[in-house]
Amino acid sequence: MTGPLGKLILAAALAGIGARAAHAEGLDRDPLLAEAPAVPDKGTVRVGGSAYGQSADSANTGGVTGSVLWAPTERLAGDVGVYLQGQGTGTNPDNGPQARLRFQLLRQREAGLDLSLGVRFKKIGFYRTPNLGQPDGEYELLLLGGRRFGPVDVILNYAYGSEIGGPGKDMEGKAFVGHNLTESFRLGLDGRLQAEYRDENGYKSPKPEDMNFIAGPAASLLLLKRKLQLQMLLGASKPRGTVWSDTKLGGLLAAAIDL
Repeated sequence: MTGPLGKLILAAALAGIGARAAHAEGLDRDPLLAEAPAVPDKGTVRVGGSAYGQSADSANTGGVTGSVLWAPTERLAGDVGVYLQGQGTGTNPDNGPQARLRFQLLRQREAGLDLSLGVRFKKIGFYRTPNLGQPDGEYELLLLGGRRFGPVDVILNYAYGSEIGGPGKDMEGKAFVGHNLTESFRLGLDGRLQAEYRDENGYKSPKPEDMNFIAGPAASLLLLKRKLQLQMLLGASKPRGTVWSDTKLGGLLAAAIDL
């Protein structure tokens, strides 16, 4: 086929081959709200930071985070960081360290799916008992799954959180769907819903005040030979302690670079 139609078909085929080659690696970069189901290549050192803000009629909350990730071996990666969030002040601030460890059980190129198990420690957890200060932190168990369907990325997360030395327990679901328009630019939808289902009074059905929600369109751009990633999200946000009618605008910005 040498006519215009033949040239168009050939160009489309070459583009498809290029896209498959560009997306042969696993989903090893965290979106803004969801978490990556794959682990970076052995030896990867990744430094990142983010800032977010969300508003409601009664409060404005925001925060900044910073972290360093290292993959010392195949299928294993850990990261440590610090964060400042919420409105804690004085002797009860919402800031402290956090650490995460992930082990990749399955790889898409071998099993058709990226799947990792993880654990995270957070000095400041989702649970807080009024007038009783902050507990000794929280640990989370993570189940992270995802797959690439050609240029489309799909990620699903589940997290179980438990207060250390106290009654608080919460669960968290995260989801991301994105389309890679080019090798370096991706548009998608990212979302997170977190809810407390146990407090000092025992197990309960979560109410809107016990939930934190944020979701919206997200964009990702890779620069410097895919070593630098810039991300942005702008969408609907409902901080914990508010009802659904208080849902307002929320946004996140993040950057991460591989050294």
